[in-house]
Amino acid sequence: IEELAGAHDSPSGMWSDGTTLWLLQNGDGADDAIYAYDLETGERVEKREFELDESNRAPRGVWSDGTTIWVSDSGRNKLFAHRLATGERLEDRDIELTRRNRDARGIWSNDSTMWVLDGGKDSLFAYDLSSGELLAEYALGSGNDDPRGIWSDRTSLWVADNGTKRLLAYRVPVLPAEGEAAPEEPPALERVRDEDFRELSSASNNSPRGIWSDGDVMYVADESDDRVYTYNMPDAIDARLASLTLSGVDIGEFDPAQLDYRGVIGEGVTEATVTAEAVQDAASVVVVPDDADGRARGHQVALDGLSEITIRVTSADGSRTRVYSVAFGATAPVSLSPAWTSFEWTGPDGLAVDEAGLPEEVVAVYTWDEAAGRWLGYLPGLEHAPTLNTLTTFSSGATYWIVAEEAVTWTIEAPAPDSR
Repeated sequence: IEELAGAHDSPSGMWSDGTTLWLLQNGDGADDAIYAYDLETGERVEKREFELDESNRAPRGVWSDGTTIWVSDSGRNKLFAHRLATGERLEDRDIELTRRNRDARGIWSNDSTMWVLDGGKDSLFAYDLSSGELLAEYALGSGNDDPRGIWSDRTSLWVADNGTKRLLAYRVPVLPAEGEAAPEEPPALERVRDEDFRELSSASNNSPRGIWSDGDVMYVADESDDRVYTYNMPDAIDARLASLTLSGVDIGEFDPAQLDYRGVIGEGVTEATVTAEAVQDAASVVVVPDDADGRARGHQVALDGLSEITIRVTSADGSRTRVYSVAFGATAPVSLSPAWTSFEWTGPDGLAVDEAGLPEEVVAVYTWDEAAGRWLGYLPGLEHAPTLNTLTTFSSGATYWIVAEEAVTWTIEAPAPDSR
């Protein structure tokens, strides 16, 4: 992004869903905010922005699971939670930080553990994302004395340092076992120096703040010139597929960042040719099941009775592995009517309600949110009213109530059993 919005002159934490990039503003006055930009064009997207909590006056880090977005504050012992779609405050999802972590900076999560940098202790703290429980503290390496942003590919993590003008790389540590006593001094994170980004200064990126990557390039915000720089990720650690097709099987649009797919087998198709190409030629690709017909061209897979195909990609240096899967599942029909009907969701966990193939006769869907103590609802056709449509995704095993204008059968695709 060559130029941020006019008032966006002190960027800090950054996160993206691959389409929109959210970037915090940590100004000297009362102009703290979160800005949204189109990741491809760099244009501002004001409709995706929201108001920060009035006490969130020193926002430094931001991360989201796609539903909830958390914002750190270097003057508060908490991460502030909001609903990503609407900006609504979700105080019950706030994460209270330990006192040692009271100078919170960048944050990142792998969907189970929230990692929080601290600029006072030069440490990295780990919290359970669901409970907020403190799990561990780790010491940053020598020279990482002014940590700002953090991002990880789940194998290594990178920390932007304002002093060295670099992104310093570490291995993601293995958390202590449950009940294991904490050491007297925080253990040091393992450095991975050959994965450092050392060329920031030569690009005039002298005040690195928030960072985020799509696996292809690393985005780095700069406070001094109000820009977002990009750098290529190392080819040797790339374990992504560039393309994936199965002849006679519809898996939808392929995205290198998406690992799990559902296959719809065409009528009369009993065998598929799997074509999987890695982004990097030096990466290795292994398909399971094995080739069913060594004489035919390509990797043949017999589909009869098959629950899943997996494609394992290993990076050229052997440090990363990504497993893509195509599942073939059964279907679960639900009979709907003008009377309320309850059903248990058997489809993919986290599937967006507006992508679940609801029949056009459906009037409303509701579920009880035990944690929040309230009903969540979805009213088709009113997607523009987020205060009404509080139900955004289906959760595996959860119970829902649904009503339709007239009798109709809705077929839910159930996930295939895990064969890995």
